[in-house]
Amino acid sequence: MGVTGEFNRPLRHLLKTLVVVSLIVLAASTVSFAQTSASQSVTVEATILQGLAVTVSGGPLNFGTLVAGATPSPISAQSSAVEYTITGNGASSVKVTYASASLNGPNGSTLNFTPSVYGAGSSTLQSSSSSVASGSAVSLSGTNGRVGNYYLWLGGDLGTIPGNQTPGSYSGTFTLTVSY
Repeated sequence: MGVTGEFNRPLRHLLKTLVVVSLIVLAASTVSFAQTSASQSVTVEATILQGLAVTVSGGPLNFGTLVAGATPSPISAQSSAVEYTITGNGASSVKVTYASASLNGPNGSTLNFTPSVYGAGSSTLQSSSSSVASGSAVSLSGTNGRVGNYYLWLGGDLGTIPGNQTPGSYSGTFTLTVSY
């Protein structure tokens, strides 16, 4: 090879060194470093329901004039004039809650009212309605996103009036609550 071959040997060594150094620099430039910020996205959703409303028509629920010691006939919810209309998001389940009520009379005397609540999906179905116990869920008519209804009727009884019940007028408030 002579002089030219020996001269090329240092040049080849220099070129090899430059290639190796270039590869090291290139590899170092692709190393990832810790980021100073990061982000991630998520979809946010909400479902808006029609607000609940309860209206009552008819009433009051009146047992009339009673005699101490008598057992008055209960008022049937299936023929009562007191009707509740629940209005809300169609096809939704609604929880119905209520409790007994005290009727207050003269001189701190009371009578206990035990409610009987019946319901149906149509106001025309009172006579074939079904019992709705407190804490039960009922389904509003209609479709989701539209207004739906459910109808309830109130009846109940006072039990036997004690023989020594204080004479006078008795009155109380019965509260029915609905919630999604």
